[in-house]
Amino acid sequence: MLKHESPDNLKIRINKYLSECNIGPRRQISQFLKNGQFSVNEKTAEVGQIIDTNTDVVKLAGKILKPVDNFFYIKLNKPKNVLSTVKDDRERGRTTVLDLVKIKERLFPVGRLDFESTGLILLTNDGELALKLTHPKYHLPKVYEVEVRKKIKDIQIKQLENGIRLDNTKTLPAKVKKLSDTIFEIILYQGMKRQIREMCRSVDLSVKKLHRVSIGPIKLGDLQPGKYSELTKQELELLINSFKY
Repeated sequence: MLKHESPDNLKIRINKYLSECNIGPRRQISQFLKNGQFSVNEKTAEVGQIIDTNTDVVKLAGKILKPVDNFFYIKLNKPKNVLSTVKDDRERGRTTVLDLVKIKERLFPVGRLDFESTGLILLTNDGELALKLTHPKYHLPKVYEVEVRKKIKDIQIKQLENGIRLDNTKTLPAKVKKLSDTIFEIILYQGMKRQIREMCRSVDLSVKKLHRVSIGPIKLGDLQPGKYSELTKQELELLINSFKY
């Protein structure tokens, strides 16, 4: 558990304030704001509103919201067939990453790994850091090991490196290294939905296994499937410093 100072005597945008109140992912906060579910001094809060953290009272469903004083930063080795979401939206009773992390504080996963994929995922209640981790401005590198069902050709590696057009958008250039006839390492600097699987499909490769081994400076290491650990002070400092450019 690592300490984080709450803002005092500051005028900031309400989105930033709410991100420090352990409400949930930024997408959820934005949606709640658009739906008029927050209030400031008993008046409906507006998107982008500036608040005074020293005097204004922010509420959700009648409950006063305060920034969290203690933030948790967890790395988890997500097993196959586990959802990287807070809950199963399809109500099938499937296991989520939160079912694996036995911490009473309300955490949320940062970014996603699809249901079949395995490897490193981060969980936190620090909304501001979560925003930076997912913001395209920073292009934080993520490293994956990919096993496909047939031999990889050099031309396919080159195509993946140069970028693939998906849904009218060309993916950013990637770094790709062939590890064996059917396994390669790929470093991505963005996070489109099912990006690696779709990139492979577009060059006639079918993914057998997809495993994430690092996010920026945070490495999975020897963490076993289904296991988790808090980030060390050194890991957290490395992660925060990776945004300072």
